[in-house]
Order: sequence, then C-alpha cells, then structure tokens
Amino acid sequence: MESIIKIASEQGFAETWVPADIATAPPTQKLIDFIIPANTGTYDLGKCWINVNAEVVPKANANEPANTLNSSALYNNDIIAKTDVQGDKAIMCDLASIVRNADMFCANRGMVESIRRQDTLRQLLFNVENDKAEQHDGNLNLGNFQGRRGPSNSTSQVVQIMGGNTSVAGVVDTSIKASNTSRDLRIPLSDLFGVGSALWNTDVYGATRIHLELDTSRLRIEQLGGSEDTSTFQPAGQNKTYGAIEPLGGAGATLAPMPNGNDLGVSSPLVTQIEYFDYELQMPFYCGQAIEVAFTNTAGAQTGYAQISGIEYNEGTNSTNPPNGSKKVRIYTALSLYNNATGGAENITAISIKALKSDPATGGGVPGDQIRINNAEIVLTQLPSVNGPDGIDYRTYSTEETQGVAGLTSFNKQILVEPNAQNLLVAHCPTGETMPSKAWTSYRMSIDNKDVSGNRDIAYNKPLHRDRIARTFNNRGQNISNFSLNAIQVGAAQLADANQLALYPIYETLPLTQQQKVVNFKLEAAAIQDVIFFKELQKSI
Repeated sequence: MESIIKIASEQGFAETWVPADIATAPPTQKLIDFIIPANTGTYDLGKCWINVNAEVVPKANANEPANTLNSSALYNNDIIAKTDVQGDKAIMCDLASIVRNADMFCANRGMVESIRRQDTLRQLLFNVENDKAEQHDGNLNLGNFQGRRGPSNSTSQVVQIMGGNTSVAGVVDTSIKASNTSRDLRIPLSDLFGVGSALWNTDVYGATRIHLELDTSRLRIEQLGGSEDTSTFQPAGQNKTYGAIEPLGGAGATLAPMPNGNDLGVSSPLVTQIEYFDYELQMPFYCGQAIEVAFTNTAGAQTGYAQISGIEYNEGTNSTNPPNGSKKVRIYTALSLYNNATGGAENITAISIKALKSDPATGGGVPGDQIRINNAEIVLTQLPSVNGPDGIDYRTYSTEETQGVAGLTSFNKQILVEPNAQNLLVAHCPTGETMPSKAWTSYRMSIDNKDVSGNRDIAYNKPLHRDRIARTFNNRGQNISNFSLNAIQVGAAQLADANQLALYPIYETLPLTQQQKVVNFKLEAAAIQDVIFFKELQKSI
C-alpha cells in the first residue's frame, strides 16, 4: 500500500511579481530545498514530484469600472516560459525547464547528482522525447498552442472554464461560471535526476537533500484572447469570425429588430453567427468572461463592456437536438450593453464581441498583471512494505559552458571527458537564452584524435546528422518520439508552420574508456554564441 507524503520547502517559497516590470523588479526567490528524512523506508522516486503552486493575479482593464463591469469578471490569461529574461520568444516546454541548476545529496553517500544548466538540458531532450501531441496536450508542460480556434484563441490552464450554464428549461444559473484557479507546476524528479526513477532506500542512504535553483524570471503572462473579432472559424467552410453576432433587424437579418425597452445582452441576447456542433470545444467564450462588444444603432457605432452571465445552446436557438437545430449560441451579459428607449423597434447591426484583456502595466499605484507563487512542496510516494536496493546504477551529467566572441564564425574547442561518459549533448543557444535554437551549418568531432564521421562535415538536418541523433538515443536505450527538430512556439499561428521554431541540437556517442577522453569539437555558423556541452555519465551509488 503506497503512502503519499508532502513536505514543504525549507525556505517557505512564496513571491509575487509583475512580469511587465521584470527589467526593474525581477523576482528574487530562486532557491528551494527539500529534505527526505532518514530511516523512513523506501520511496518510489519515479512517482515523486515537486509542486510549485502558481496563479495569475490580473489587473482590471481600465474600461471595467468605468462601464460598471461586474468586479468578478475573468480574463483569459496563462503562465508561459520565455527562452530568455528579455522575453523575445516562448516555446512549449516541460516544467523542469524552469530549473536552472539541480543538486541531490545524501548523508551516507555524499553527492548523488549535481547538474548545471538543467533548463537547457531539458529543452535539448524534451522535443525529442515527446511527440507533437504530447507537447500540445501534456499536463506537465508550460505554454499553450493556437489550435483549431485560430490566432489568439487558446485555452488557459489557470482559468477553470465553464462553457454553459443554462438548464434544459432555458433558465440561466448565474452562480455557475468560470473561476480563476492556481496551478501546480509539477516537476517530476525523473525529469531532473538520473536516480529520479529509482527506488530510494533512506535506511541505506540516510537523510536526502534536494536543492534547486529556479529561474522564475523567465515566466510570463500570455493573454489568450482579444482577436475573436478578426480570427475566423475554418471548419465546415463557415469562414466567419468567432465574434460575429447576428444583427437584430436590418437588411438580410434573420432576427427581428430589438423591441422598445429591451436591453442588448439581457432581454435581447447576443446570438452567434457561427453554427457550433461542439460549442464547449470550439467556442472561445465562457461564463464569467469580460468582453468588449461593438455594435451600431440609430446613433451610430458604439462600444460596450460587459461580463458574460449566461451561455445557452440547447434551448431557444435549437428547436431539436443537433445536427438538426440551428447550432447557434445565445450569450447573455450581466449588465445591459444598451437600452432601446427610442419608442419603437430598433435595428442593431454590425455586432461583434471579443475578449477584454487585463492590464499588464503598472500604473496609478496599482501593479499590472502579476504572477504569484504561493508555495513549493515535494510529493513523495512511500512504499512501506518494500525494502529498496543497496545500490543504484543511473546516468547523470557534467556540464561545460563557453561563450562565443562577436564575429566568430568557426568555433574550435577541446574538452576533457570523463572515462564513464557514454554520450555528449551539445546546445548552441543565442546569447543569454536557454533554447538550443541558434543556427549552425555543420560540425566536426574527434575522440582521442579519431574523427567520428569518417572525416566528413556533419551538416544540419542532413542524413548524417539524423543518423548521429539516432545512434545516440539507441546508445541511451531510448526511442525517438519526435524527429522534426522543431519546437512549438507560443503565440504564433499554425498557418504555414509559423508556430515552429527550429532547434539545432547535437547528439554524439562516446566510448566508455579507462582514462579521460580528449574530444576536439569544431562548429561552423554565421555567428557563434553560447555553446554548452552536457557529458552524459554512467554512475553507481
């Protein structure tokens, strides 16, 4: 029978900061430590992880109070990770990528692992170990991708979405709505350490300390809505924008003009032009969301702001079950967008809606959108009836870094590699970044003065390069799940592969030897920047 044990970090890790102010007020909390007590039995480290609980604290849009928007309105934000502190690019990555350095040591055997630049190592491996579906849909990833709903219409992992709240009788229950929620950024120990998949016997190894340095300065807030009035719904050839609303009266309208005394959004709901077969999957709007509504009445073009109080699909707009009904959605707002006081029916045309965005900037003494770290804890799976092994074979890494000189196009480096190193992983990163996305054209490598490729240049993404990758993962005893050499970029559309960011990894096998190996490495590129060597070691404890 397994037991689940949670241990808080020694530092009481908690902090709040404004990502937009990162240049002047970066987060200061970086270190977290956990101690697994001695003589408490065996733990299955493959079922253990570290939780860093985080949430977004949005700043209300300036139009919210001015237009009496309900104070509990929600904004469609998410937490993502940039490849650098400046925040130029963001990619789908695993949560271990926010760990810069990781150490693990125990009282009885000393240092177990000490891995520098864990952030870059994980991004070297994540894209190859996970296929595109796993990168899109994995629960242990950071980032969001623009899928079937088009540009800037993604799903947040820190908003508990409620797509509909109308009963079969057509009654809206306003107590059912979406809510902001915190998210556990779950980092499996198996993504950090070679022993992270082993049975760990504290009776043998004693008290065990796990020490991590996080790079939370790369975390950002991504605003996921605001383009619904321009992005189109492509399936079934409808080619209509998500925000397009049926006009009330006017030429060609299917709905009658708004009666005198009616309120737009309340007694006269907003009806989508799009016909949804699965509106909870395809429609980007949800109950409780803050929206901006554009429309034209007899006085001209108008803009209103409101909160969605109800979404109705199965009554009113659908006389029978789909696919025979109209499949259009009625959207109700908490407050009136406009009251018809003309004395007669009025045409309301050119209606469109889009998500209202929160305010990322600090101003007026009020901080902009914030990321809040609430706590950090380790979750352990204890095996009370299991006596773990006295020894473990595992792989870990030693790291060597170097920086290119401005204008350098040919880089030569000699490194000494441990006898127990069986693979070499090389990342070429833009200066100051963590992602191996800096282009190179070819490389050469020799081990103890023997060229590994028969005195041939290994050109990027050519058959010889791909063969070297396959050899390395075969040497690791690991299958390749994704051979595209492209990461998924956050905030870019799928159209024409615009969301693909090219990666330039290098993977090479090494022989196990009795003495240190001398590796000569030569890299050709338009501009050499940060080069990081990860020497994969076979060790025992």
